[in-house]
Amino acid sequence: WMGLDSVELLMRFEKEFKKDVPDEDAATLSTVGDVANWFFNNLVIHSPDKGVKQQILDKLQLALQTLNPKAGFKENDVLRDFIPKENLKSFWNDLEYELKLKIPKLNPQDFTEEKLKELKVLGITISRPKQAVLDMQFSRFAECIGAINYEKLVDFDTISSLFEITIATIAITHEQCGVAIDEIFVTSSFTNDLGID
Repeated sequence: WMGLDSVELLMRFEKEFKKDVPDEDAATLSTVGDVANWFFNNLVIHSPDKGVKQQILDKLQLALQTLNPKAGFKENDVLRDFIPKENLKSFWNDLEYELKLKIPKLNPQDFTEEKLKELKVLGITISRPKQAVLDMQFSRFAECIGAINYEKLVDFDTISSLFEITIATIAITHEQCGVAIDEIFVTSSFTNDLGID
């Protein structure tokens, strides 16, 4: 995956994490998770873990309970089960305000119960609808919130967890290639999924 775009992306990772990736290692980094794991294994990780993921989940729990006292979620629960369908846009704005962190924007899938279909021409998938944000598990939602707010949440001089590296890697990938944060997963291939040459 070492075309010009991927070289620029790798250079940006190296700059932010202040660590050079040897060419032989760079050739093995094909997914977002590969990059995050490489830096996790090759940086000095400070302890104790600052618990950035848990901080986001705790803020989410508190914000949801403020807006909807019945809410009490686990990491693998799906947002849709805890977010009221009526006045969704207003509730979403209130949630962002209560969190004091930016959150992913809702997309058309969030406002319908119908599943939008992929567009195929001659049996070839041309486009897939974005996943509804409300269909995310809370753990994935926390990852997206972390990536959107990584500049506020990650101190590159005192990284203490794989989660911090992961959210920074997702955010940097987003900034370099323009793919939406909620469409970048640790399993995303730079070439096949994100279109980076």
